[in-house]
Amino acid sequence: MSLIALKKVDLFKSVPTSTLDTWLKGFTPLQREYRKGNILLIQGKEYLDLCCILSGEVSAEIQDYSGKVLKVETLKAYESIATAVLFSPDKLLPVTVVAQTDVSTLWIPRKEILRLCRMSTEFLEKLLCDMGARLSFLAQKIRFLQFNTIRKKIAEYLLIQLRNQGKRTLQVRHSREMLAEMFGVTRPALSRVFSELCKEGVISTEGKMIQVLDPVRLRTMAEEEE
Repeated sequence: MSLIALKKVDLFKSVPTSTLDTWLKGFTPLQREYRKGNILLIQGKEYLDLCCILSGEVSAEIQDYSGKVLKVETLKAYESIATAVLFSPDKLLPVTVVAQTDVSTLWIPRKEILRLCRMSTEFLEKLLCDMGARLSFLAQKIRFLQFNTIRKKIAEYLLIQLRNQGKRTLQVRHSREMLAEMFGVTRPALSRVFSELCKEGVISTEGKMIQVLDPVRLRTMAEEEE
């Protein structure tokens, strides 16, 4: 069961089955089930075993001393939780992870992750890419926290894409759901503002393609006073 489950997890898909089979002869991953609303991981606790989601959905949240909660991101089936934290100096989780649905998970000790890194360059590369992607996402989320309106967040995001891609027809790699999480807004609110910008002739959208029709207006939106 562990091998079949592992091959579904994004981190392990590129690892040859024979390598995983040999690796799993040294230990058995622990499977755990959680009901909706259960806490999987607690902010400030040491994180020594990698948690991989096999089914369901969880949210990573930060809570301050006043009780205010900031939702950092949502993680779904076949994603792994906090790969970068697993190898940080103190290994302390900066978030609390809560089950948003019934969840099934697979837990793998840190030392076994290191052993697989030595066995498989494919896994090592995927692990490093996952860490980089998570850090990049969080860095962008922090960047957009400075903007108080969704319009300004979208304008800043599209201007960054214009600069990076060098053309007005943009290939957007983030889904609307990911953008909503990055901006710290609801998906319906985000979609509503995108529709408004289309009606105003600032952009046009088709699937994951966005064409910037009025870059000057975008810059004005990003620079407007709050």
